[in-house]
Amino acid sequence: MAYLKNFFLVITLVLFAYSSAHAVQAQVIGQKLASLEKINGKFTFAVIGDNRSGDDVYKKIIGMLMERRPDFVINLGDQIIHPGTLSEWKNFWKLSEPVTVPYFLTVGNHDANNKKSEDVYKEQVDLPGNELYYSFTTGNSLFIVLDTYFTGQNKRITAEQYVWLEKLLETTNKRHKFAFLHHPLYPDRLGFSGSLDAYPLERDRLQKLFVKHRVETVFAGHLHLYLRKTFNGMPQIITGGAGAALIAYEELGGFNHFILMTVDGDNISGEVIDVDNKVKDKFILDSQS
Repeated sequence: MAYLKNFFLVITLVLFAYSSAHAVQAQVIGQKLASLEKINGKFTFAVIGDNRSGDDVYKKIIGMLMERRPDFVINLGDQIIHPGTLSEWKNFWKLSEPVTVPYFLTVGNHDANNKKSEDVYKEQVDLPGNELYYSFTTGNSLFIVLDTYFTGQNKRITAEQYVWLEKLLETTNKRHKFAFLHHPLYPDRLGFSGSLDAYPLERDRLQKLFVKHRVETVFAGHLHLYLRKTFNGMPQIITGGAGAALIAYEELGGFNHFILMTVDGDNISGEVIDVDNKVKDKFILDSQS
């Protein structure tokens, strides 16, 4: 009898510790979101992608972007090399310690490729919603992070994720809207594979949804280069230069970099900065009416 009593006591303590840890995590992300929602005026955010095997480059980029004091940072995925590997996640978080602002991650194919590694990913992060795809707001802007490697739906935004996205865009009252995902909707100018055009009907449906609801731009990674181009009325920026091996010559976008975006009322601008602190591109996004 005493054995059973002690057994149930241990189980109760374990469940309490588990629920308490998740409550603390929810509180932390809640505090981060609340601080961003309170921003009324000008704000900046940094966007990077595909750091995985390039620790030295990633460390340098993190230091450079934090010198510019963005309000938050978004990573477009492939934070680690081998999905579900705890030692690699530990290394990623160690390298990411200089990031003292909210840090939002995106699922890449090197981060999760099945249910097991997906669960590891969710244990490692502190993100809104179901932590695989989610949204948050800052000032007058809506930020949407999607999962293009959702278990059973690789390189597609479909099923429950698409329904969630459609409802979100239909009900938001935010002036500006930005979308972030690992795989681009369209391939780069060199024709490398890896975009959502593996499923063209679902890709086109997503593109039309973005255009319909006037999403300012779509940020994607996966391809290790920089490319900014508008496809069928939808601006897309590929930024995969945070450390993984580059796949193009420098003049074709093959350089390590990060993007610093500024939202100031109706005005949206961006700068692409390489690891030598040179501005490689400057652009202004048209304000949607």
